[in-house]
Amino acid sequence: MNYQIGDLLIGTVTKVKPFALFFEFDNGDIGMCHISEISDSYIRDIEKYGSVGDKIKVKLIAIDPMNNFLRVSIKQVKPEDSYSTHVNNNIHNAPEVKSSDFTPLKDRLDYWINKTKKLAEKEGFRK
Repeated sequence: MNYQIGDLLIGTVTKVKPFALFFEFDNGDIGMCHISEISDSYIRDIEKYGSVGDKIKVKLIAIDPMNNFLRVSIKQVKPEDSYSTHVNNNIHNAPEVKSSDFTPLKDRLDYWINKTKKLAEKEGFRK
């Protein structure tokens, strides 16, 4: 096992569990990517990030030389270095959130009422 922490490796997903993706690497070593190392976003369904047979580039974050076991990360791979054969391979794209998404209801209520009134008038509805 000639690895260094920080190495980028391409592994093949061999098993998918609710808490991790398991990989096999070209030389036969195995590794695991815990769900916390897949994305900074909440993961509802881990299979959206990898399925058995997918090839995914990962970053080596820990080595257990006694068991030839590697701990790897997907989220620590820079977007420009990422690689995945997974169909839903937008793994580095978190949803875009705007501060207006969290505006309190009372602050937006007048806006919504006025917008609805204008739309109703435009479509011929009366007060």
